[in-house]
Amino acid sequence: MRQYSSMMLSRLLPKVVLAISFGAACSCFSGCEKEVPPTPPPPEVAVASVVQKDVPIQSEWIGTADGYVNATILAQVTGYLSEQSYREGDLIKKGDVLFRIDPRPFQAALDQAKGELALQQARWETAKLNLKRIRPLAESNAVSKKDLDDAIGAEQATHAAVLAAEAAVQKAQIDLGFTEIVSPIDGVAGLAKAQIGDLVGTSQDGELTTVSTIDPIKVYFSISEQEYLGLMRETAEEKEVRSKRSKNLELILADGSVYARKGAFAFADRHVDVRTGTITVAAFFPNPEQILRPGQFAKI
Repeated sequence: MRQYSSMMLSRLLPKVVLAISFGAACSCFSGCEKEVPPTPPPPEVAVASVVQKDVPIQSEWIGTADGYVNATILAQVTGYLSEQSYREGDLIKKGDVLFRIDPRPFQAALDQAKGELALQQARWETAKLNLKRIRPLAESNAVSKKDLDDAIGAEQATHAAVLAAEAAVQKAQIDLGFTEIVSPIDGVAGLAKAQIGDLVGTSQDGELTTVSTIDPIKVYFSISEQEYLGLMRETAEEKEVRSKRSKNLELILADGSVYARKGAFAFADRHVDVRTGTITVAAFFPNPEQILRPGQFAKI
């Protein structure tokens, strides 16, 4: 039995040794597969030389564009709109007809005023002839002094009636002219706020449209009270420099682009807003391409 066990052990011992060697070899092989991480490169360090120099001080404000002149178009007589003579958004010249009101009632009023004027002129002529006849008779005591006074009074009254009738004719002519609603300025016409057939001229709130001059265009922005006081306390030399800078204002539009033309300071408002502690300032910018429109926001 012992001999048999020795024989079995002698047979199994080489296999165990082989298994242990194979396992060790596998362990060594697996260890060889692991990669060593690379050494990180040295960090980059930015280096700059320190230089002493003057740099410009820039300020930035939020501005709102507005027309150089904004004309609110209202009807000056009461009537029904019969025609819109312009296209919304068009460039309008001073004197161009924007709307027409039905002129027939105003033409009738003018004709009536002319008829009344003719009647008063005829009465005045009669009174003048009557006074011409009575005056020599009164000098010769052929008529009483009262007759002369009555004739003089009649002539003066009819003359006054003629003047009133002439004024009525002039008023009727003006009203007839107001049936053509014209633009008082050059500019861009806005949306029509009344339609053909509307009764207009019944109130001061009856705005028909607005015409705005936009070349040049105003841009309003606000500066703080501290900035304003600092500007007012500048020396003469500083004011001269600022005067040159104030003619070189830059406008940054809503899309981030810089407007091609430079602007110039125009004026400051008369008062500081007590609610915000700021004062409103205006600048003028050339706008021949009509890129800028009233109501746009921009940075100054």
